[in-house]
Amino acid sequence: MFSIEKSTSKKCYMLSARDLSITWACNPLYWTWRPLVESRFAEVAELRTIWWLEICGTMNTQMLSPKTVYGAYLIAKLADRAYGLDSLPSEVSLEVGNFKSQGTVYLSTRHDQSRKQAAAADLEHEHFSKRIGASRRRVLEGDHGGGLCERKDGWMEVEIGSFYNEGCANNDVKMSVKEVKGAHLKGGLIVEGIEIRPKI
Repeated sequence: MFSIEKSTSKKCYMLSARDLSITWACNPLYWTWRPLVESRFAEVAELRTIWWLEICGTMNTQMLSPKTVYGAYLIAKLADRAYGLDSLPSEVSLEVGNFKSQGTVYLSTRHDQSRKQAAAADLEHEHFSKRIGASRRRVLEGDHGGGLCERKDGWMEVEIGSFYNEGCANNDVKMSVKEVKGAHLKGGLIVEGIEIRPKI
C-alpha cells in the first residue's frame, strides 16, 4: 500500500501481514487470521502460541523515493493475553545490496522492556566482550534495544532498521524480526505489517 509523507512528499510503502513471510502462519494452531476494525487491511495475523517466531518481508527499492533515508518498522499490537514476548529480545535485520544492519528489540512496551533489561544486566555484562567482537564484524550495528512505541493511529511500532535508497540500483530490501533461541512459548502479538517510510 502506497502513501505520501506530507512533510517531505516522499513515498511510503506498507507491506500487509499477508505480504509477509511468517513462519507457520498457515497453521491455525499457531496463528489466526482475522479482520480488525482499526486495521487498514482486510486481515491481520494474531499469534496464538509458538516458540519459533520469525517474520520476514521483502520489497524493491524502485518502489521508493530516490536519495532518501528510509526506516522499516514492524506495525503491531499486543492482545490482552500477550505473554512471553518480553522474556528475550528479538533479533532484527535489514539488508539492501551489500548493506546489512542488525540489532535487537523487545516486542513489548518500554515499561516491560526496562524491567527485563534490569533483570538481565548481569547476563549482558558477562557477554559484553563477545558482543563487542561481533559488532566489529558488522557493517552497521543497529542494537536499538527498544520496545514497541505507541502511534497516533492506535497501533504500535518498533524499528527493524534503516537504509539509504540511492535510487539508481534495482535492489530488494530484506527485513526480518525473529526470536528463535529462547525455546519458550509466546503469544498475543497482532501483526498488521511492515511500514517503510522516510526518516525525518
